[in-house]
Amino acid sequence: MNPETLDDFAKKEIRPDTDLVEKHLSVLQEMVRIDSRSFSVNEFEGDRKTPSDMKEILDCAVAYLKQIGFEKIIVNTPPAESALATPIMLAEIAVSPDKPTLLFYAHLDKQPYMDDDKFEKWGGVAPTELRWNANRSRAYGRGAADDLSGVVAIGMAVDATLRAIGYDPEKPAPDTLQTLPCNIKVLYETEEECGSHSLVEQISQNRKFFQDVDCVVITDVINPATGHPGLTTSLRGITQMEVTVEADPTSKLDAQTALYKLSATLIHDDHSLAVDAIAKSDIPLTEEERIGFSHVPTTMSLLRDTAGLLPETKLTVPAEKTALIEAQLRKSAANTRPGHRVAGSVIFGRAAARLQFHSNSNPDQLQSKLQAFFENINPFNLKITLRRVKEESATTSFDLILTSAVKDPHSGVNGGPFPVAELQLARMIHQLVDDNGTLAPEIQKVCETTTGKPVVKTSSLFVEEDETTRPCEDPSAKAIIEIRLAPGNDDEKAASALKTHLRNNLLPGYRLSIAPDKGASPWLAPITHPVFPIILEALRMGYDRAASIYGCGGSIPFVAKLTDAIPDTQPLCIGPYDPDSRMHEPGESLSMADLLGCTRSILHFIARIEHAF
Repeated sequence: MNPETLDDFAKKEIRPDTDLVEKHLSVLQEMVRIDSRSFSVNEFEGDRKTPSDMKEILDCAVAYLKQIGFEKIIVNTPPAESALATPIMLAEIAVSPDKPTLLFYAHLDKQPYMDDDKFEKWGGVAPTELRWNANRSRAYGRGAADDLSGVVAIGMAVDATLRAIGYDPEKPAPDTLQTLPCNIKVLYETEEECGSHSLVEQISQNRKFFQDVDCVVITDVINPATGHPGLTTSLRGITQMEVTVEADPTSKLDAQTALYKLSATLIHDDHSLAVDAIAKSDIPLTEEERIGFSHVPTTMSLLRDTAGLLPETKLTVPAEKTALIEAQLRKSAANTRPGHRVAGSVIFGRAAARLQFHSNSNPDQLQSKLQAFFENINPFNLKITLRRVKEESATTSFDLILTSAVKDPHSGVNGGPFPVAELQLARMIHQLVDDNGTLAPEIQKVCETTTGKPVVKTSSLFVEEDETTRPCEDPSAKAIIEIRLAPGNDDEKAASALKTHLRNNLLPGYRLSIAPDKGASPWLAPITHPVFPIILEALRMGYDRAASIYGCGGSIPFVAKLTDAIPDTQPLCIGPYDPDSRMHEPGESLSMADLLGCTRSILHFIARIEHAF
């Protein structure tokens, strides 16, 4: 077919307020309404049963693609007894074995709301209700961006392509399809938010479906700026594990304090990763990449705002764009989350611990000394709140609260250049008390022990935005430790290195248990195939501006898994959402400029794909 046919259709129909766009926005609204939270996104739970909401969104997606014109649709569900029981949906429009085959990927599962039942963080509106700002430039709702925008961008682009060639799904005319420049296939996954654990197995089960795929377009990455297209060529991997420390009655420290001291060993003074076997494997940016990243349309203030950093919070790297970008993309970074049930992959902007002193010292004097001590060992200038807590007379207790950011940002996007409050808290406690339970000299002077117990006992707290605190749901000394892996690392080797580091740095006399870890390897795209200039041109046409080739600090495990499972395919990662989308956070939103720009780009790409294969 003539590429100009699709180009003209994209310009005419893929814009706000057309019937075509409104049709697909109504599908987006319906899919946001369905609470399709990922199967095991909560790291402390292992329930892998398919919830009814996931079945509902799969049914919705099937009806959606049937309405567009897909006739062959399969929902593949592994046996219920499988530990990896999660469905994927496969659909295709077959044209000719002589034409290239283009596979599109997006996912239907979502992160939890990360809010209470009143949805205060969502402005009092349920996250399942899609709502718009005044000029309809942005839509809010859980999953609106990540990744229902990708689902709808694919659906809208294929629908527009079929309309442009005159194909009517209500009156199917197979001969009309022969004018399509490629075979079209779609993979909608339901487990991306918890690691795509069954994806490779399911690709293997459906080998015939994937065997002829030439190129896969992945619509689940972020653009460098609103309305500015990006082609993502690298992703960080991840290793994640649940760690528990136990003490006995003769231990000089309680288990939680020992865990804090263990967590403190994960980073150096400059907050860089201290697990040498991982850090030394990182592949640095090339000079060509540095030049390319210098053109990414961002600023220090924008990046700080994206992370929600307090104005006084310092960066962990030099305040230069290239240094910040390198820290986000090509340096492995640690994150830890305390032992309460947590959901999502975030860096908590706040961290808190209760410090219980068995002392008859003057509480006001002790508080003053502690405040000065912590301020003196606060290299990144986090906000410190030290609040007296009334407890039994034999103790003096304080809540120590550190705040680096007003948001809980995505750990992949922001991990590395911004200080992790939980890790800085661990380092402060590590310096407060030594391995034998002796307090720092300036604190010891005003803190006399009144019992045979350790002079200080710590407990991890959950802290709200208003700095109210509450005990963790799990009172044991437990934490999630996560390392975002830069290209050059392997997730299995990294997991082994992290376990070795933890065991080697655990204080003598304590017991360490490590739950089975989750992991995904980083990914670095080959960019020599003829398809790359074509997708770059398609992005330029779709957004009416040149695209940036850049990396993403997030971990999207399925990309490496997909390309390993289908080794001859060319992966292309493009973004239907922007840095203001706040994926995984309350208030997630979708930019219409990016949704429509991505959709138009797909049309332009379909029109030219024959030139690459």
